[in-house]
Amino acid sequence: MYLIGAYKVHVKTPTVTSALARLEPAEEADMPTSSQWSFNWKELWKRTDFENQYIIKLSYNNILLGLLRYDVYSNEEGIPYGVEILQLESVSKQTALVAPVGQWLVWYATQVALTFCFFDKYDETLVNLDSLEDAISYYKDIIEMKPLGWVTIAPGEDGYAFEFDVTGARYFCERQKTRYGYPERIYP
Repeated sequence: MYLIGAYKVHVKTPTVTSALARLEPAEEADMPTSSQWSFNWKELWKRTDFENQYIIKLSYNNILLGLLRYDVYSNEEGIPYGVEILQLESVSKQTALVAPVGQWLVWYATQVALTFCFFDKYDETLVNLDSLEDAISYYKDIIEMKPLGWVTIAPGEDGYAFEFDVTGARYFCERQKTRYGYPERIYP
């Protein structure tokens, strides 16, 4: 299994400069059904191949605020070499109780890559994702992933590809911890 456990992570609320949210593997019961979510997570759960794909969640005071699905890719010998972020969604900024949500979810998937994936060079692609057009600036300016160019996500739907090489992944994880505080492990 390619999970790094569960963590308490530092977040900010409108009234408190530092609070703790939970960042951990999600379960089927966590999949939202409310209209706050644009993606059908319940259906995705049913269709997901959980051999190398995982869904993680960020919650605060038992309220689900974000979900991320990632896949770990392995070579023919079964050695993992990269992570693809397949889906990321959080509640809207107007209803979110804390920030940052997406950054901690990306941190988790990136830590999985740094923990489990084998690499020879620091400029090798370690984490990648294809972004919808409305999220390009988020991945470019906030997450600071390397932009690669336009790709076709689905027939008739264009997106933009991003990546972290090993150096970029390490930099992002360290920047996240420096900005918001070191995650505290809850369980392995």
